[in-house]
Amino acid sequence: MFDHVFFFIYIFTVGVTFAVVSLSLLYWLRKRNPGRFNTFLFIAYLAILLLLAGVRFYWEELLAGGRGVIIGTGMAEFAGFALLLYYLPATVNHIIGRHWTGLRMMASITACTVYFSLGAVYLLTGFLKPISLAAGLIYFLALTVILIDIVRSIPLIQRGSTRVTVLVITFLTITFLPLVMVGRLLGDTIGPWAVSYSIRFLFLSLYYFWMALAGIVFYLREMSSSDAVVTPIHMVPEDLPLTGRERDIAESLAQGLTYGEIAENLGISPNTVRNHVANVYKKLSVRSKVELIGVLRGERQY
Repeated sequence: MFDHVFFFIYIFTVGVTFAVVSLSLLYWLRKRNPGRFNTFLFIAYLAILLLLAGVRFYWEELLAGGRGVIIGTGMAEFAGFALLLYYLPATVNHIIGRHWTGLRMMASITACTVYFSLGAVYLLTGFLKPISLAAGLIYFLALTVILIDIVRSIPLIQRGSTRVTVLVITFLTITFLPLVMVGRLLGDTIGPWAVSYSIRFLFLSLYYFWMALAGIVFYLREMSSSDAVVTPIHMVPEDLPLTGRERDIAESLAQGLTYGEIAENLGISPNTVRNHVANVYKKLSVRSKVELIGVLRGERQY
C-alpha cells in the first residue's frame, strides 16, 4: 500500500519539477541568454534523473524486475548524481564570473569519480568494506572542499534570490548524495538499521520536490523583476586608469552580475566582456573579483 502512496508523491513531484523546467524555458526565451539556456539544460537534466529514478523504483519494487535492468538504471542514476558534484561549483563559477582553479577542479573531479565508483562497485559486487571505507573518506574530504568553497563564494553573489537558491540547492545536494549511498548500503542489511527502498524513494522524491520549489520561487521572483532597469552603482574612483567602458564593466562586476548579464546590459558579446575584464585586471593588478572590489572600495592598492 505504501509503495503506491509513495509513487503518488513521486508523480506530484514530477509535475512540480516539470513546472520548473517550463519556467526555465520561458526565462531563457525572454532574452535568449546563453547562461539562461545552460540553466535550462541543467534543470532538464535533473528532471530526466527524476524520471529515471521513477522507472527504477517501478521496475525494481513494484514489478520485481531483472538484475540487468536494475544495474543499468542504477549505473545511470549514480552517474547523474555524481555529475551534480561538478555542476554545483561550475554554477557558482558562472554566477560570479570566475574560472576554475586547480583545487576546485581536482575536488570536483575526485568527488564525481569516487561517488560513481562506489555506486558501481556496490551494484556489481556489493559493499567491499576496506576499499569502500577508504574511498568514502576521500569522497567526504573532496565534498568538504567543495562545500567550503561554495560557502566562501556566497557573499560574492549580490542578488538575494540567486544567493538563497544556491544555498538551498547546495545544502540539499550535499546532504542528499551521501544519504543515497548510505541508504543503499543499509538497504542490504537486516535489523533496526535496515532502510527499505520505498523509504529511500520517498526521500528522493522529497529532495526533488524541495529543489523544484526553490526553483519556482527563484524564477517567479526573477521574471517579475527582469524588466526593471538596472541602476549602476558608481563606485569606481575617478583616479583609476580605466576607460569608460571598463568602468561600466567594473561597476557591473561589483554588483554581482555575470558576464552574460553584463553583455546583455551593454549590448556587447560575452567574449568582449571577458576581454575588457582581462584589461581591467591587468591595469589594476588584481587576479579576482574579490581583489577588484577591494580596489574599488579603496581597501586595496593597485
